[in-house]
Amino acid sequence: MAAEPIDRHSEAVEEFNRHEGRTDGARVAGSLEAALCVLRDLLYARIHFDVEKIVGTDSMTMPLSEAKSQRMTKVEIEMYQIVESACAVREFRYSKSDDGWYLTWLARLRLGDAALTETPSRRIAGYQAMNSDKRRLALVDVLLKVMPESRGAPLVLFRLLPLAVHLATAQAFGDTVSASGARKRQVALLPAIADCHRCRGAVLENGEICDGCGNPMWRYEWLTITD
Repeated sequence: MAAEPIDRHSEAVEEFNRHEGRTDGARVAGSLEAALCVLRDLLYARIHFDVEKIVGTDSMTMPLSEAKSQRMTKVEIEMYQIVESACAVREFRYSKSDDGWYLTWLARLRLGDAALTETPSRRIAGYQAMNSDKRRLALVDVLLKVMPESRGAPLVLFRLLPLAVHLATAQAFGDTVSASGARKRQVALLPAIADCHRCRGAVLENGEICDGCGNPMWRYEWLTITD
């Protein structure tokens, strides 16, 4: 029988503390889970609900089962985020080792036993072999297949995504300097996100969402501001 999510989380915390020689595994794992859940769900909302609302829908591309389409899309996003977070951990040297342990650990935390099955393992390995740009474009291609309406989402959304994952990972490891650096790079891509009258484009705690602009994954109307 597959472990329940709470058991999976507890096991991940124990493994993290043991492997890394730390005592804050519960905080790190909880922060990562909160952040990656929010980013996954917000990205889905941006490429599906926001596009439907602003652009409209094409009956020729509507899935037979919206529930199945949503499930497939979110799993695809999860696999991308796992690899992107692992890249951030390697870049910022958050782990004691550079042997791929973190990627496997995060995959089990986010996907459970499914992380060990053929399709997720192959997809994750494929992303891992790509550089950042190719990985981002590969995600866009996959999303077009499982959710065709995603073609209506502003392209800047997909440029903000990897930085959002890096920011969230830095936050989880308590690295506020790298988190702020990732946000500055996002603002360089889309200056308007610093103009929200509520959050002012600030780095939020992992799991938080600005109800003004949608930070950390901005709403369609913010993504299309050009001046």
